[in-house]
Amino acid sequence: MYDPLLYMGYFILYTIFVLWLGKHGFDRSESIRNYFIANRSLGLLASISTFGATWFSAASMLGLPGLVYAYGYSAFFYSTVSWFLGAVFLIILIDRLYCYDIVTIPEFFLKRYKSPTLQIISGLVLIFSYILYLIIQIRGFGIVVSQLLDIPYSIGVLLVYLFILYTTFGGLHSVARTDIFHFGLIILGSIVAALLIIREVGGIGEILGNVKMFDPYPPEKFSWITFISAFFSLGLGLAANPQYAIRVISAKNKKTAKQMIAYSLAILSIIYLSMMMIGMGTRILIPQIDLASIDEIFPYVLAEYISSPLKGLILISIVGASISTANSQLLLLASSLGYDVIRTLFPRRVGDLKLLGWNKYLIFFLGTVSLFLSFTPPVGLLAFSGQVWGLIAATFFFPLFGGLLDKKATRRGAIASLASGAVVYVFGFFLIPGDWPKLIHPALPAVLAAGFIFWVLREESS
Repeated sequence: MYDPLLYMGYFILYTIFVLWLGKHGFDRSESIRNYFIANRSLGLLASISTFGATWFSAASMLGLPGLVYAYGYSAFFYSTVSWFLGAVFLIILIDRLYCYDIVTIPEFFLKRYKSPTLQIISGLVLIFSYILYLIIQIRGFGIVVSQLLDIPYSIGVLLVYLFILYTTFGGLHSVARTDIFHFGLIILGSIVAALLIIREVGGIGEILGNVKMFDPYPPEKFSWITFISAFFSLGLGLAANPQYAIRVISAKNKKTAKQMIAYSLAILSIIYLSMMMIGMGTRILIPQIDLASIDEIFPYVLAEYISSPLKGLILISIVGASISTANSQLLLLASSLGYDVIRTLFPRRVGDLKLLGWNKYLIFFLGTVSLFLSFTPPVGLLAFSGQVWGLIAATFFFPLFGGLLDKKATRRGAIASLASGAVVYVFGFFLIPGDWPKLIHPALPAVLAAGFIFWVLREESS
């Protein structure tokens, strides 16, 4: 069944399309505002595509079928449900966030709290967080391409590095244009993969007939505290994550931003249902798999058990999921380092025009750092992404939502909340045992501590 020529053909076609679409923004970014947020001009199709393609990453497309395979559909309660609940918070912030004339979320902190220090610190947090998450996307691409094209992992990650750089160089215009293509691939690839797996196991009735083998609440692994921890990490992490807030302020108006979230969630529901079918169908098809990581389960069954030539489409949809998330994060990395840190530290030396000229160099530098770190990547894409989202929830949630919704929020409270959230999270990461009590996430105590500090300092100033 293994046909590298088939995969190579699809991959070449994919490369041609990306090269053509990626150049779209090269000559359209005449200002920093245009480069990072497309001058707030994205229409509904572009907004939905870039929101959905940024959301659905390699961590979801590779990690989720593996989790469903290993733990049943309970994995959805501790991942997808938490993400969707977090998206509700995004809708809440649209009206007030859209009123601010900003390019980045750390710049919102500057304007809301009158604190350059908070802008710099939050920019540094994002640099650390997004480099870690960028590694996940590079690893996801490397796993798929190395397995299916039969090339070394190091060559696979070098390929994704080049794709990411190219599609990011043109700014958000380029990212959004390629995301329309990528999100279409993700939708088609997910549905086609689910249908092919269902066909291999003998139909949807076979999956439903074996649904009892997928315990929705495996007591040896998960508990109610797991769901609460997942919400504090994945849910609040998504709500506070600047990559989604930037999609909000990049839309051409508030109505478009709200429609973007609503339509995106509807489409993502279909994609995640497909992921569940893939994981459950694979478990029925192959009750036991001896692989190094659950992230390799989906590529393995694709290569060894699916005979349709459409599996080439599935390959490039996984590739698209990796690149469409990675280039968004690399663009935010560049804005965090250049706009929020360097320009704030040296305002007289670094103006907008100079920074605009530096952007490609910053993207190259940050992408290269992520590439080298990806040669020794983390195991378990979805679990590791939860750690990154947890850090963002602990540091950004209260300064962002408190600053938007609470007129009495103070600069001291925002800085102390970010700092205390980070400190408690780091201590929790190293000190909380992974199985006590039943996978409590360090984001839970960290977010609670950050919220307490934020509220106490708010009350002291009133």
